[in-house]
Amino acid sequence: MIILVTRIFIVFFLCAIGLIFKEDVFSKELPRIPKPKKASFSNMSIFVDAETKVIAAEELKKQFPDAFQSLENVLKELPSITKNSSTADESLKKQLPDVFQSFENVLKGLLSVKKNYSIIVKILSNEDKSLLKGDIASALLHREAYWIDISKESIKVIGTDSFGVLCGITTLEKILHERKGKVYQGSVLDWPDHRIRALHLVLRGTDPENIKQLMKIARYGHYNTLIVEMGDAVILSTNAHIARKDAWTKDVFLDVIQTARENGLTVIPELKLLTHQEKLLKNKYPHLMFNKSTYDPRKEEVYMTVLPMVDEIINLIRPKAFHIGHDEVAGSNEHSKKKWLLKEEEILPSELYLKDTERIHIYLKERGVETWMWGDMLVAANEFPTMLTKHLHGTQDYVSLRDKIPKDIVICDWHYFDGQTEFPSALSFVKAGHKVLGATWKFDKTIKNFSRYIANLPTGGEGMIATTWFHVQKKEWDTVNKIILTSSEAFWNVK
Repeated sequence: MIILVTRIFIVFFLCAIGLIFKEDVFSKELPRIPKPKKASFSNMSIFVDAETKVIAAEELKKQFPDAFQSLENVLKELPSITKNSSTADESLKKQLPDVFQSFENVLKGLLSVKKNYSIIVKILSNEDKSLLKGDIASALLHREAYWIDISKESIKVIGTDSFGVLCGITTLEKILHERKGKVYQGSVLDWPDHRIRALHLVLRGTDPENIKQLMKIARYGHYNTLIVEMGDAVILSTNAHIARKDAWTKDVFLDVIQTARENGLTVIPELKLLTHQEKLLKNKYPHLMFNKSTYDPRKEEVYMTVLPMVDEIINLIRPKAFHIGHDEVAGSNEHSKKKWLLKEEEILPSELYLKDTERIHIYLKERGVETWMWGDMLVAANEFPTMLTKHLHGTQDYVSLRDKIPKDIVICDWHYFDGQTEFPSALSFVKAGHKVLGATWKFDKTIKNFSRYIANLPTGGEGMIATTWFHVQKKEWDTVNKIILTSSEAFWNVK
């Protein structure tokens, strides 16, 4: 009899352990998330199972369907612990009632699961504010902050705002997936160090499904902004005659934009205006060109051509800001002259650069849209001897424009391979009255140092941009993922 009882107990015990630590459904890794700033757990564990309910306002679920579905999917993969109990022949149970009752008691204690356990997701309310104290209350003063409270009664995910909620449920999803449902009572408290954390993607020559997948990865990195460089990559009513053969249709583009928004990303369109016209007007409008790469701001037909495109994009996606390019004016240095200009051609005069910038800025402002632009033409190598000169493209004439362009233009100051810790070019834009975003690429040291520098500016530092450039087109996914993950950590946690 003792042997029989022992065997029954061992079998049931092993079944319970197997139920808890089932491995195969968790073979797929989720993308890495930025490390939470504060996390504190006890040694008291809770098992979250497939019967756990997610309770949230319908508006939140509609705003972030991808995130809520991902959380539900993780829960579905967990065993239904609360539904499980010992099963055996009734006659055997009658013979050994004490043994089976003991096992049921052990199983309940082992699993530590409460029936009707729930995950409560909500935006911080005024009532919550009055009840919270100390570090939690202080942390939830930050924009996009979140608090996860894990107790034996429930798990609460509270965000300062809707994006904080998104970051909270994404972090919880990661925890549940990694721990296979076994979590410890305690809390996570987190918030971003940068207001804007942007991912920049070039749409030219890409598969929309790949772009959508990158947006989902960006959610795990807590990015809140997506800059999409469009050029001739999307067929619009106003540019159908210049669009690439592999350009996306308008419906495909809108589907991608919807995916971005469902993953918490504010979309900023970028159209290459003035410079890099190999991506827009050069082939179909050679008569509008000032030189091989730059259109001519003196010709009104230029604006009769490009402004309807700008209008159509604004009407399509209603962006809060529009990136107008304006980087790398052809002929700004010897390398640029050889690469982008014919022998007899010259660099665009700085006054025409200013004229075009002001014209487009006024047009956007009249429509309630903020102007963003690259800043490399407004800084010169001799101004900043401690910086890598390769990306400081301004001549003296162009540098003088820094104080002349409208102050409400946001400058995107890009540096890709700098090794130093100081980036005074960004400070020069702030001193000229501009807000500034730092932009990096794939060099870890630059990403971390520039992010820290922008965060520590006394004023005007709006955040950071992670660029991927041609790596998406080449499907170099290891590089793209490394950029997204390294940048997300540096942008969320500066110190």
